[in-house]
Amino acid sequence: MSRTEQELRELFRSTHGMPDGAARFAALEEVIRHADALGLVEFAFDVRMAATSVFQHSWAPARAFLTFSWCLAAYDREPERFDGGHEHTLLWQLKWMISSVHQFPEIPLGRAADLLDDMERRYRRGGHSLHAVLQHRGLLAEATGDLARAQEHYEQMALTRRDSLSDCSGCVPSSQVRTLVALGRDEEAIRLGEPARRSGCTEQPQWINSELLLPYLRTGRGEQAAEAHRVAYRRIRDSPAHLGELASNLLFCAHSGNPGRGLDLIERHLGWLERARTPLAAMEFAAAAVAVLSALEAGGDGALLLRFPTVEGRRRPDTPVTDLAAELRAHVLGLAARFDERNGNDYQSTRMGEWTAAGPIGEPVPLAGCGTDPRSRGGERVHRLADRVAALVTAGDVAAAARARFELAETLLAADRATEAAEAAEEAVRELDRHGAPGEAAACRWLLARIGEENGERGAAAERLRELLDDTDDAVRPASLPPRPELETWLADLLGHGGDSAARYLAAARGFAAEGRTTERLGALVQAMWRHPYSDTEAETGTLRDILTEARSTLDAVLAGTPSGAAPHTAEVVAVLRGYVDQIRATGRHREAADHLLTARALLEHRLAAGPPEAGDLTEELCDVLTELGEAYLRLNDPPAAEEAARAALALADNPGSTWDTALLLARVLRLRGATDAAAALMAAHEITEDDLLEADEY
Repeated sequence: MSRTEQELRELFRSTHGMPDGAARFAALEEVIRHADALGLVEFAFDVRMAATSVFQHSWAPARAFLTFSWCLAAYDREPERFDGGHEHTLLWQLKWMISSVHQFPEIPLGRAADLLDDMERRYRRGGHSLHAVLQHRGLLAEATGDLARAQEHYEQMALTRRDSLSDCSGCVPSSQVRTLVALGRDEEAIRLGEPARRSGCTEQPQWINSELLLPYLRTGRGEQAAEAHRVAYRRIRDSPAHLGELASNLLFCAHSGNPGRGLDLIERHLGWLERARTPLAAMEFAAAAVAVLSALEAGGDGALLLRFPTVEGRRRPDTPVTDLAAELRAHVLGLAARFDERNGNDYQSTRMGEWTAAGPIGEPVPLAGCGTDPRSRGGERVHRLADRVAALVTAGDVAAAARARFELAETLLAADRATEAAEAAEEAVRELDRHGAPGEAAACRWLLARIGEENGERGAAAERLRELLDDTDDAVRPASLPPRPELETWLADLLGHGGDSAARYLAAARGFAAEGRTTERLGALVQAMWRHPYSDTEAETGTLRDILTEARSTLDAVLAGTPSGAAPHTAEVVAVLRGYVDQIRATGRHREAADHLLTARALLEHRLAAGPPEAGDLTEELCDVLTELGEAYLRLNDPPAAEEAARAALALADNPGSTWDTALLLARVLRLRGATDAAAALMAAHEITEDDLLEADEY
């Protein structure tokens, strides 16, 4: 069926809070398809750029090739349709394409070279540094075995200035360390890479910590390697997008004398091979797994059965170590042959041969909480508890056996063995329910929710929390569990964006109110309004109506009796006011929106007049409020008031780069008031186009 432009924009907004996966991909592709049918070129461009980012940062970068290629062609065909921000995003995303193409053996190597040449032409034409170009030339050379060229590009990059198109201070060292490790320059890799372990980049710390594992081990820094592994794996374990980094951590297990730990990781994550991010990541993961399995075979454990978790209703049959090793070895050889044929050398097959034959480097590295014996994998306490469960079952004391299973599940989770912990806890909760132990069953459900999150199974975690909140009497809930409002917020976070999540945040807000926790109450209300889909009807219904009613009563309670608008919790109250305005604006209630924004303005101005500590953040908040207020006045056909608000915002702003939206508002107001020369000067100063004005007026 066809969709209107408004429906498409709402569907696009709804994808922002969706988890990565088939549903989000399908929604984005539906928006693109209908936008193309309606001829909405600029909108289709924006959606495709957003989709490119989603695909690139999930496990589906191959999908990004199509969306990015369309955007690049559209930009080259009609550059006048787009602004400098679009060009910058295209040049940034071009780096992603180059980093991905060589990881697919079916894509000719010449395609990657052509993309690099095109990247350099575009960067030179725009006056940009070649820092990123040299970085990616080096990574391509390293991936295809041309280590001399990789070193040359590395040294050139080190002498080239960074600019806004360079990777961040965390990612650049990560790629450099990868090259240095391939060159055998371990000490230099460690010196360069260690500062990046503290980077705030979203790609860190899993990438740099994974890259540093091998140089740490080769230089005898076992403790640092163990810590890097722990830090990296905490970030890796939840997403198949990190299959490549997981391969490095598996190889670490083989190198460090921890095949038991490696076996745990293989059991938990082997299913990720079915949706491997790229063939290169699949090959490296499989090769590292073979290294672990080969170590087990060498230790006499080839007949040991691997047990795999159930994923999306499917479970791989138990498989002996020896059989899985043979299966994965064949997979590695097949992929390596395809890469070698494409690259014209035997670099990848040689490298993967070294990986699959990897043995210990130096002395074994102890890992706290992780067993090294593949038959026990968890230590004496796990054995004692397992024996106790078996004895109680034999004795017919099923209730005591269930309690022992619960204790065993907690111990397994503490030992970072979440899959086994889930199995024990599932059995325990069934028996505890059957034998009328609701308090212990509630504690077990709480444990299962934590295990679900540990395993990246957000849906399973959310379901257990629902049971805990909706089906368990508060009178029997153990005191060791977090308070109900905190459980509601956790469930809301797991649910993502939508009315269900918003309803949970509303319940949390009411719970915090009952406990007198005003700051948390306000924060939960903000989230409730942000999570709820926007309503374009005059009369809110259902959850949204309840949220807005709660917000109004909360604001009245907090603001009542405060002198000169000097409310406590200024930042939180302003956030509630802005969330409220966001929801009612779509219904055309611009006068009410302006009144609330005036309240927010007064609160912020009063707080800023009192001085630090958070004055800088609140100044930026005030600029945003003033801009929104000006927009509301413009909708109310009050250009003088809109101009005053916009000019007040511009006067406050410290960063000229943050004033574009405000300048756009002021330019529109000046046009309405007939000050066309002043509007033109403002537009020139802030690079505002006529299309920008038209789009803002339409919106």
